[in-house]
Parts: sequence; C-alpha cells; structure tokens
Amino acid sequence: MKSIISIIVMSFLISCSSDTKTAELKLDSMQCMMCSMSVEEAVAELEGVSKVEIDLKAKSGKVTYKASIIDMNAIENAIAAVGYNANDKKADPEAYDKLDLCCKVPEAQ
Repeated sequence: MKSIISIIVMSFLISCSSDTKTAELKLDSMQCMMCSMSVEEAVAELEGVSKVEIDLKAKSGKVTYKASIIDMNAIENAIAAVGYNANDKKADPEAYDKLDLCCKVPEAQ
C-alpha cells in the first residue's frame, strides 16, 4: 500500500514540475526605473508567477510561471493594465495616460 501511495505522490510531483514555463517579454515602452518596477510588481503579484526578471536596458524580461494557473495572455494583460506594451499587446490607453511624463514614450518613437 505504501508503494502505491509513493507512486501517486511521485507522479503528482513530476506532473507539477513539468507545468512550470519560462517566457520572454518584449517591453518596448519602458522608459525608466519606475517603469521597470511597475511592470515587475504587476507581474510578481499574479497568482502562478514564481519569478520575474526585468531588464530595463534591453527593454525585456523573463517570467517563470505555472501554466496550469496562469497563461501568457493574462501576464501580458496585467502589464498592459498598468500602462505598458507587452510583446504584441498594446498598453491600456487610460492607464498609459496616467503614467508620469518620464514613463511615456517620446513622441519621436
């Protein structure tokens, strides 16, 4: 009986670990450190996200998450909701308008 329980537990642990994914984020509208902190906080607070790394200089990031709990669309939506582009998802216009001037993309871009 103990061996059956052990097999069930091991199967569960293996299936859970294969559920973890890491994805790249293109964050082309980030302009300053405040932007990167806002994006990082928005993603980090999502259920299912275990790690967020933002690279302001490269205007990119990496997110590690549990695919059974959250998907990339939800992550991109959370970033767009705070006013920034995420991959091909455009920032929410109302959220973007509320950003500080230093966080807005210069008109020439």
